[in-house]
Amino acid sequence: MLLCDNTSFRLITKQLRFTEDSTNIEYIFQNTHNNYSLYELRLKNGTNSNQLQRINALIEKYLQKSFETPDNSYPHVFEICSSTVFGFFSRNTSVSLENINALLLSHLEVYDNSDYICFLSVLEQHRQQGLATQLLNKFINRAISSGRSQITLHVNTKNTNALSLYFKCGLRCIQFIENFYFGDRIYPTQDAFALALKLTSVKNSTAVCQSSAAISTSFQDELLHKQICEV
Repeated sequence: MLLCDNTSFRLITKQLRFTEDSTNIEYIFQNTHNNYSLYELRLKNGTNSNQLQRINALIEKYLQKSFETPDNSYPHVFEICSSTVFGFFSRNTSVSLENINALLLSHLEVYDNSDYICFLSVLEQHRQQGLATQLLNKFINRAISSGRSQITLHVNTKNTNALSLYFKCGLRCIQFIENFYFGDRIYPTQDAFALALKLTSVKNSTAVCQSSAAISTSFQDELLHKQICEV
């Protein structure tokens, strides 16, 4: 049974695939994790300017809340970072942009066929549930199935929680960038590490983020990683 009012949908079956009228976003059910449901979000053709404005506003609101940065702006975020989007939703709430619990937004770098993670965040009250790990695992597997060359991202050098997750999932430091986050005062520094995961190094995609044996990093890449990240 599916309960709906054109804008509100509840997960009753694992085969759900529907479009939210107010945003023209299609939600494609992926799997469940604990008390959460994972969906892929895709913008359908024919989206009008009002729908796109609503999408950007809702995602900006979510990012401000999840990063605890109410004064930061994230303009045109969905237009820039929507090549692959995954979101978690509590299974006892309606599935819509207004109820995101965890979100991953990415951008396709056409020049080298890589996927760049723009944002990966979890609302404070939904942390420690493994949602970020699940999002990253799903994203890496999607990149592999799409024939991408690598995964890349930037992270603040003092964001130890994020660094721990990324290292666990096989990403390695490839560059240190001073003052990358100019003006951002979330952390005591604005410096960043550029991280990358060469997808040819993934030996067991289902075990990514779960087992260190899932990825085989070359000696040269591991050495560079240690020199840059000082780990």
